[in-house]
Amino acid sequence: MAPDMSDPSGSHPTAEPTRNRRMRTLLEWGAILLFLAFIRFTDQGTVVLGWMQQGILATGLFQADTVWAEEEAETASYDMALRSLDGEPAHMESFRGRTIFLNLWATWCAPCLAEMPYIQKLYEDVGDEGIVFITISTDEEADVGRQYIEAKGYTFPVYRVDGPMPALYRSPTLPTTWVISPEGKLATVHAGMANYNTRGFKRFLRSLAKIETP
Repeated sequence: MAPDMSDPSGSHPTAEPTRNRRMRTLLEWGAILLFLAFIRFTDQGTVVLGWMQQGILATGLFQADTVWAEEEAETASYDMALRSLDGEPAHMESFRGRTIFLNLWATWCAPCLAEMPYIQKLYEDVGDEGIVFITISTDEEADVGRQYIEAKGYTFPVYRVDGPMPALYRSPTLPTTWVISPEGKLATVHAGMANYNTRGFKRFLRSLAKIETP
């Protein structure tokens, strides 16, 4: 008679390794879910995600639109009272007749944070050429946006809307950027993040402002 080779404990010889694999899988998924929760629900996670998306922008995959897709460019609205983060009042009407780069953002929006370094570089290159920058913080508290801008050392103009937002600029997507021509038309609209610090986009802005491209 053949010898009895069964496990006297009654357990299958592969049961323990199987339990270990299952436990490892559960731990791995738990770590992934914790990381996703960190990214989604914490301020630090927003910063990390913004940093990751900034790297994606650097690849050139997300370029700003420079062609308005409508048959006829829509008329822009200048009916928007503004207030700087230092509390100084301003009004969009005062910028009529100039090329305007208008951007909506918030500190809780990772794609907004990702594109900001590129907006800063764009501002440094063309901000002294008669092109107006209006970046609007949509955070509930003004101090939140101001502290973030100061911490990063950004110098482009930042405002808050001081009154009702024109329906034209009530975008469901952050960030959203509009470029307004000196003739008061929407030259382009871009919903979502983009790298604005490109030769093509600078050439586009300068062509609207009738500035000779260097």
